[in-house]
Amino acid sequence: MKIVVVSDVSPVQLLGGGERVLWEQTSRLCARKHVVKVVSRTPDGGVPGDLVHGGVAVHHFPVDRRSLAAFIRTSVLGARRAVESEIAAHGADVLHFHQPIGAFGVLTSTLGRRLPSLYTFHSPAPLEYRSRTGMSGLHRGGLVGRAGAALLWTLERASLKRASRIQVLSDFSARLLWDLYGISGERIVKIVGGADVERFHPSGTREAQRQALGLPGDRPLLFTLRNLEPRMGLDTLIRAMATVRERFPRVLLLLGGSGSLRPLLETITISLGLSEHVRFLGFVPERDLPAYYGAADAFVLPTRELEGFGLVTVEALACGTPVLGTPVGATPEILEPLDRSLLFADVGPTAIADGIGRFLERSERDPAGVRDLRRACVAYAERQYGWSRSVDALEDMLGTLTEKNVAATGAVRCVACDRAARLRWFRHRGEDYRACPACGTSVAAKLPTAAGLRHFYEVEYPARFVRPEVPALRLDLFDELVARLGPPRGRRRLLDVGCGPGHFVASAAAAGWCAVGLELAAEMCAAARTTAACDVVQSDSVLLPFDTASMDAVTFINVLDHLVDPYGALA
Repeated sequence: MKIVVVSDVSPVQLLGGGERVLWEQTSRLCARKHVVKVVSRTPDGGVPGDLVHGGVAVHHFPVDRRSLAAFIRTSVLGARRAVESEIAAHGADVLHFHQPIGAFGVLTSTLGRRLPSLYTFHSPAPLEYRSRTGMSGLHRGGLVGRAGAALLWTLERASLKRASRIQVLSDFSARLLWDLYGISGERIVKIVGGADVERFHPSGTREAQRQALGLPGDRPLLFTLRNLEPRMGLDTLIRAMATVRERFPRVLLLLGGSGSLRPLLETITISLGLSEHVRFLGFVPERDLPAYYGAADAFVLPTRELEGFGLVTVEALACGTPVLGTPVGATPEILEPLDRSLLFADVGPTAIADGIGRFLERSERDPAGVRDLRRACVAYAERQYGWSRSVDALEDMLGTLTEKNVAATGAVRCVACDRAARLRWFRHRGEDYRACPACGTSVAAKLPTAAGLRHFYEVEYPARFVRPEVPALRLDLFDELVARLGPPRGRRRLLDVGCGPGHFVASAAAAGWCAVGLELAAEMCAAARTTAACDVVQSDSVLLPFDTASMDAVTFINVLDHLVDPYGALA
């Protein structure tokens, strides 16, 4: 599939869960040989233009950040123009949207309405905006802030109404869609987030990981990783630590992440006398995350509101680290099937302190039981939340949307480029053909019968290829193609499928290959044997065992265009 992904964040900078989901989905779809192009606004400090990041093609368009109105206007128009340009140049089978602003720009355009689309709903944009009031010049309070939230509600509602289907990562998010936008369940598909279980997994002992990170080996260690925003509940967690310290005087909380609340959080820490019990790590690089997860006795998720999924939750579990979380958003959906005791009673500091205290007491009282819990965390994450499983479901959903669009529009999938398009009809030598507008490949409208093929290959085809009619330029072309294969080392075997009168086989043999030809017609086989002085087999290519490594090279010259299923022949 050719997938154009439109996002309000960039996969180049993994600053939060939205960026992580975008990166994992697009990079894994690329690895599955889909053609993916991400279109997003230029991140802060970035440069507009095209780039390739980890194999994913990305286009950053410029935006005006001088005011909220200018920011939204240029984000909408920039996404629309960039996607229209991409589709005009390279086409697309399906659109995939993350976040509402760019999505609105594309879905209200002619091209956006024509193509099938999937909208990934991470979290309600207006509520996210209000939760970040004062964190930047674009997140305003008062009348301006209320107007901004209302505008985002309008844009997101319009985008959701226009998208073909909507992906949610949790049942909690599905309920929000109904409560906020009146989106019913039949348009929603639940595809959960995940963890890269090949990267996030237990590696060595906790003691060794602590030593590698320069962390104390003899203290109860808690870890949390959050953007330093009000809704994350980090101030509540720090206040809870004052109570936890009374019961566990050596406890240490590692707080990873960056954001505008850091000065306030540091002030709270100092005022409560917790400087020796709360350590601010700042931004934690991706490469260090598995070690921090694995070094901790527990990961703490103190979210106050809007926890649409929580990728850090399943990453910590995949590393074998139990997660203690507030009963907010999707967190109960993840933790309850594993162990209900991992959930705090509520979001207040007393409940958080009680939950942490109970877990640390359990670790002292029943270390074998906690070791079993750690193993259960790993097995649960691998079974339910691997990214491969999530992207399997995403790939199926995008494919379903594409096929439904093909059926609804009368489009046909090209056998050469695999694009779905309305093919152009034309007539050549009395036969009707259909031409793909994307790659130009033409296919006969009426496929020949078995009897017709036999007559062509046994009568008409041999008559076209008598040896003297092969021009010198074609023979030079064969020599050049053989040269591109490189010199054979030893008696390497080459099979030329559809060898015709055998001139390419002869060229390969002259270069030192142990060359064999393949043809359907007996007369052509005889002619090729005479030309090349090599073995030529009469057979259909689909009957040969190419997957047994019986050949070192297989060549198709003017053959694939004769096949009904060229991809099948190559496979």
